[in-house]
Parts: sequence; C-alpha cells; structure tokens
Amino acid sequence: MSALPERLKLVRSHKGLTQRQLAERLNLSPSTIALYETGNRNPDPDMLKKLADFLDCSIDWLLGRVTLDEVHQLNGSFRLAHDKHDSSNDILAAHRTDDPTTVLPADARRSLEEFQSYVLEKYGKKE
Repeated sequence: MSALPERLKLVRSHKGLTQRQLAERLNLSPSTIALYETGNRNPDPDMLKKLADFLDCSIDWLLGRVTLDEVHQLNGSFRLAHDKHDSSNDILAAHRTDDPTTVLPADARRSLEEFQSYVLEKYGKKE
C-alpha cells in the first residue's frame, strides 16, 4: 500500500491547509486532492514534484521511500510519532559540530587561524 495518501494528508494538515486551499494553489479541483488522499488516484510525476515543492518536503518522503524520525523539510520541528526510526536511512552530515582543534596547544590553534586568514586573503575572501 502506498504511503502517499496518508503522508499527503499529514503534511497538508501540518501546513494548515484544507484540501480546497491546496487544490486552488496548485490549480486542481478539490476532488483531485481528495482522490490523492484516499489513494483512489495517483499524481503524475510532474504533479508529484509540484506537491513536494509546494509542501516543502521530498518526493521520497511523500512516497514512503524514506522514514524519518524528524522531517527537516517541515521546519525541522515536525515529528512523525508513528514513524519508526530506522538507522539504515540515516544520512551522516558532511560537517562537524565539534571543534577538533580544541585539543591542540594554543600556539598550534593560532597557527591554524593565521593560515586560514592567509588563505582567505589570498583568494579574496576576507574575514
């Protein structure tokens, strides 16, 4: 069974939209949205993209291809209590939130800061 009907209704409601309001904004009839939410009709790929873009969520999430404990596409505060967290779907961030230089001596940290300033100045990105 497709996750689309349930998730579409969930995200639409979270955004505070009625079926009619969503339909108007996407130039659809309210019955089309109702059919999507009951699973009696599926959006074509272009409409699926429009829905995801307008509702600020991913197509993969709408289709149930990913299950997230917290959906960052929805202001980072929308929690799906019924979704089970599956660590196989976790995506590791490409940035660090800790500072590995804190274990370095003060003179080494100063050298790093000076080098960073030099590189930024050399390539036109002044601090």
